[in-house]
Amino acid sequence: MAYEIHIYRSDEISLEEWLSLCAQDQSIQLTNEISGTNPSTGQVITIADRNAAIWTSPESGQKWIFDYRRGEISFAHSDAALSKARDIAGVLGASLRGDEGEEY
Repeated sequence: MAYEIHIYRSDEISLEEWLSLCAQDQSIQLTNEISGTNPSTGQVITIADRNAAIWTSPESGQKWIFDYRRGEISFAHSDAALSKARDIAGVLGASLRGDEGEEY
């Protein structure tokens, strides 16, 4: 299981705010499903999630998933995704915290 960081604030981030941010940021694309390939078996696993978005790093072209759920936006920790998350948090007036409660 990946370590996640969460974009949050004391009043929940609304789904409408998240969708609006995604619509205004061309590097973020909303998606109806998330897929990944098991590196050991090659099996493709797909999960329906209409509130997730895929961010593509302009530097590397690598893709990262930002997932809206329960008033927060969560993502698997990486330096590239952390940089984008800080941008998102700034727009939303939010902060970043890890799974163990530490602030970023």
